[in-house]
Amino acid sequence: MGNRWKAQNVRLKYTFIKAHPREFDTAVMCRLLGVSRSGFYAWLQNPLSDRAVEDQRLLGLIRAAYTASHGVYGAPRIFLDLREAGET
Repeated sequence: MGNRWKAQNVRLKYTFIKAHPREFDTAVMCRLLGVSRSGFYAWLQNPLSDRAVEDQRLLGLIRAAYTASHGVYGAPRIFLDLREAGET
C-alpha cells in the first residue's frame, strides 16, 4: 500500500484518540493502535502537514480560476492560467 494511505490511516487513528480522551487512556490507545504518543502530541500541535496546507491553497486557486471562467475552463486551461500566474 502507498505512503499516502498509511498517512491517512495514522491521521484517522490520531483523530480517534483525540475524540475519546475520557473513555480511554491516551497511552493505552496509542499502544493498541500502533502509533507513538509523541507523534500524536506533535499532530495535536499541527494536524495538517505542509503538503496538505499547500494542497488546500492550490485547490482554492483552481476553484477561483474555474469560477472566473464561469465553469467553462477545463483542466488544461486552468493549468495554463495557474502557470501564467506563477504557480509551478
